Amino acid sequence: MEEQWNYEDKRDEGKVNRLNPIHGILLFIVVMVSFYTIIAWAQMKWGMYGLALTELYLLLLVLGSAKLLKVPFKEVFPVKKPQWQKVFAVLLCWIASYSAVIPLTMIVAYFFPREMFSVSGSLNEFMATVPLVLSVFISCVMPAVCEEAVHRGFILKSFQSRIKGKWTLVVLMGLLFGLFHGNLWRFLPTALLGAALTYLMAETENMIYPALFHFINNFFPTLMSGMMGLIGGGVDNQAVTQSLMENGLPLSFLGVYIGMGCVAPFCFYTAAYLLRRGVPGREQRYFTSNKMLVLLVVLTVIPIVLGGALLFLGIFDMLMNGSGESVFYQNSYLIWQTLEIFIR
Repeated sequence: MEEQWNYEDKRDEGKVNRLNPIHGILLFIVVMVSFYTIIAWAQMKWGMYGLALTELYLLLLVLGSAKLLKVPFKEVFPVKKPQWQKVFAVLLCWIASYSAVIPLTMIVAYFFPREMFSVSGSLNEFMATVPLVLSVFISCVMPAVCEEAVHRGFILKSFQSRIKGKWTLVVLMGLLFGLFHGNLWRFLPTALLGAALTYLMAETENMIYPALFHFINNFFPTLMSGMMGLIGGGVDNQAVTQSLMENGLPLSFLGVYIGMGCVAPFCFYTAAYLLRRGVPGREQRYFTSNKMLVLLVVLTVIPIVLGGALLFLGIFDMLMNGSGESVFYQNSYLIWQTLEIFIR
């Protein structure tokens, strides 16, 4: 607390400027207005190359804002040498987030298949317009740097100057990240991922970790899409997407993806443990209490039971209705590919 007031004194002396929430809100407004004007136009005109220009525009915008306000870059964009323990924690945090986001996305897709699959189909077509290597650079590397500079850099730092509650920041930044992606049907998964990215930044104060998370998160579905395109051969992806839009997601598939949620509790808990391990004054034990162990076990069992019940109910319904030759089951990997796009 004393350091904070000392910092304020320096600002008053004209030596150092600090960000405040108004700065972050104004930047976010400028970004969103840009998205519905010049950015939308650029992406419609130049496709993936327009997306690359978008990322560069975001980076220049945030760097220019920091320069204009005379805020030191190292204050807004803290970068330190990563530790392998925390790199592993980032991987676990991504696995936890992924296994939690996919079931929630699938539930929405089950009830709103036309809206969800039309979005994913359009995104797949958009990204397939450039070679895979270039797609990885534009959709994985650039967002990990440019979007993180905006959200976990400038905007988060502006809020941290007034909001001290870690979880308040996590929720707030998650909501902004969901709005940032500008699509109602992608709001939930992107908001949850934004919250996870903010948690990593709040715990480490090192942009390397959320940038790594962001890269992994975008790289995995991009790689899967490329691989599935090779495996799929002559399969008409548009036809499958259209069938999914018209007929919806099979209940058995919904059960499988809900069951994936069982991975999230222990992965996230272990990631949190590794992030605080070795930090002076932080809890060092893995299990803080028996109640915590029981809670984690319960949270692990619930999706397994619910997912298993839906899986067998879906299979039973399929057999009773004679739909075993459905295009969904012949090309199940395409359903995976189609829904992977929502975690970008």
